[in-house]
Amino acid sequence: MRGLSFKAIIELAAPHTWGASIVPVVLAAAFSLALHGRFAPLLFYSLLLTSIFLQCAVNTFNDYADFVKGVDTPENSDDPTDASIIYNRLDPKLAFCAGGAFLFLAFASGLYAIYTAGPVLVLFGAAGVAIVLLYSFGRSPISHLPLGELVSGVAMGGVIPQACVYAFTGLVDWRIPLLSIPVIFTIGLIMLTNNGSDIERDSQARRCTLPVFIGRRSTMALHVVLTLVSMAVLCAAVLLYFRKGAFLLPLAVPLAAFPESRILRGGLTPGARTLSMQNIIRLHWRLGFLYALMAAASALPYISRPMDGTVLKWIQMIIN
Repeated sequence: MRGLSFKAIIELAAPHTWGASIVPVVLAAAFSLALHGRFAPLLFYSLLLTSIFLQCAVNTFNDYADFVKGVDTPENSDDPTDASIIYNRLDPKLAFCAGGAFLFLAFASGLYAIYTAGPVLVLFGAAGVAIVLLYSFGRSPISHLPLGELVSGVAMGGVIPQACVYAFTGLVDWRIPLLSIPVIFTIGLIMLTNNGSDIERDSQARRCTLPVFIGRRSTMALHVVLTLVSMAVLCAAVLLYFRKGAFLLPLAVPLAAFPESRILRGGLTPGARTLSMQNIIRLHWRLGFLYALMAAASALPYISRPMDGTVLKWIQMIIN
């Protein structure tokens, strides 16, 4: 066994998955600006770092739990970024300590947000920590049940935006969970893609994930349905609440269609796992940031009236 190296820590933190923690915060900032006219840069970075470190803790504890329970073995782990303890020959106790360190960093990063927005954020943070621990530990961890996609999607795609909007505005806006559905679904799709590619390995380890429960063919069908519903809700949300950003909507179709077609072409098989994960993460990033851009654009009053006084003044300045 070896000690922790910087490379091992980075692999435990799994930066390629950070889109699940970054996009909800960025989207929440756009919601806050568009719906309430509120935004604070320092608060944004406090919330962003907290969300990222919580994601790092989830990834690290999950690697630890899978190694200790024998789910990850040298024989069935062909991706170094998905089994850091094995490939770096880490002492699992050190990996567990790294997970605890990530939780501490999440708490430290959130102190400014708590100071600014009040103690209610502590409740959101406590819920986040509870989910982090329940996801990997216990007799029936969430990661071993057909609930992983739902819990990860709602917790990261729904709770994080609600908590962040509250931090920016001091309000619990009932619209936020509904407006967050596209991100809830794309985060759930990341988990569905991962579990769909690991059906054989999870079956051998007696993990009853959703793809193990419903089979690969139904998993692929569900993948398509969730992608289409996510797109439909995104379009409806933009047209109802963020119309000034609707001119960007045509970009959503190719941004989602190309990664999704590549995922389906791979069939969610173990051999296509790496490519499938790259494409679903790419889909999540693209749609999430496009959605945030459309929401933020709706906060700019001149977009819907391109020849109003503000733009005319800009044109005069350029001519002169």
